[in-house]
Amino acid sequence: MRNTGAYAETQTMTLSHERAFEELYLRLARRTSEALAERNDDEWPTIAVQLERCVSLLGYMSGLIDVTHSYEIATVILSLNRFAVGALIRAKGEHDRIHLDGLPQLFVSLAEIFATLDSQSVRSPMTRR
Repeated sequence: MRNTGAYAETQTMTLSHERAFEELYLRLARRTSEALAERNDDEWPTIAVQLERCVSLLGYMSGLIDVTHSYEIATVILSLNRFAVGALIRAKGEHDRIHLDGLPQLFVSLAEIFATLDSQSVRSPMTRR
C-alpha cells in the first residue's frame, strides 16, 4: 500500500500535447532514418511494416491538429504530414528508399516546432485538448 501515492502521482502526470507531438516526430525521424540507412534487401519486409506504422501514426497525429486557432500554421503542418505520408507510401509501394530522403530532417524540424510551442508559457492552439 505504500506505493499508492506514487501510483496516484504517475496517473496525474501527463505530457503536454506539444511535448507528445515533439516525441512522436522524433520517433518518426529515427524510424525513417533507420529505414533509409538499411541496405540489406532481405530486411525489406520489416522496413515495409515500419513504414506502414509511420503512415498510421501520421494519420492519427494529423487528426489531432486543431485548425480553428491558428489556421495558417496548422495547414502548413498538415501539408507537411500529407507530403510525408505520400513519400512513405511511395517508398513502401516501390520498394525504394530514395523516397525517404529528407524525411528524417523534416520530422526533426516538425519536432522542433512543437518543442518551441511547448516552451511557450501560453497555451498553444496547435493540438486539440
